[in-house]
Amino acid sequence: MTSGYAITLCAMTLRRASFTDRLRAAAEAGFDAIGLTLDQYQAARDGRDDASLRRLLAVHGLHVAEVEAPWDWAADGPDRGDEGRLLFHVLETFGCDQLNVVQFAAHPHERLVGRLAGLCERAAAHDVRIALEYMPFSEIRTLPHAWRLVRESQAPNAGLLLDSWHHRRSGGSPADLAEVPPERVFSVQLNDTRPTAHDDLRYEARHLRLPPGAGAAAFARELRGLGVTARMSAEVWSDELELLPPAQAARLVHDATAGALAAAGWPLLHQDDHHKESA
Repeated sequence: MTSGYAITLCAMTLRRASFTDRLRAAAEAGFDAIGLTLDQYQAARDGRDDASLRRLLAVHGLHVAEVEAPWDWAADGPDRGDEGRLLFHVLETFGCDQLNVVQFAAHPHERLVGRLAGLCERAAAHDVRIALEYMPFSEIRTLPHAWRLVRESQAPNAGLLLDSWHHRRSGGSPADLAEVPPERVFSVQLNDTRPTAHDDLRYEARHLRLPPGAGAAAFARELRGLGVTARMSAEVWSDELELLPPAQAARLVHDATAGALAAAGWPLLHQDDHHKESA
């Protein structure tokens, strides 16, 4: 039985499981969508074509809610680079309307703004929106910086991806969140942090996250108070989680996420209803 929430299993949760194992585990746990990276897509394509991947998703009652890659979009620009072209191919293949982007390479502010505007223009031609994510160890380290880039791009299909781990470890505040119009928050990734930060935040982010709990519930409650109605997802990069069978790990993460949303008073919402509200 599902929780009644529309929750995405992010690409990096169960990141070592095969495509078929992730689909089976996600569906059985109650997720209605998955995230996908380019590496996962290319691995899934081994011996299969795009049509067969779409059939597998349909069999499990799932869809791809977001596509992502650590792609230097400011260097390549929207119409150059093999990685950028492949990303848009994957988006079209699965009828996905959200591309999550991050930036690890250093570029001048003006270049980032211009490149983001160009990327959004190309994405708009595919009915895709761009969700910019900030991370304390990336070039876009804080919510105010990310929101400034989105705002100055003047692209209506540019918005933000909020990750509860990155928000806490980057020193994000309620005032930072209040500056962002709720409709420009495109999706939210939930997880929890350990009480004490690791000396290497990049390592902690990729190996030591916890399933959503009290911290994630507080974050979701705060967002709800600000009028955010974005899609919720679970992103738990965890070595401990990866030791479990995929089905068990997916169930643990789904139930923890649903529990955090319930504790936050998040309204029960299915994806079809979410599309209607967002239209």
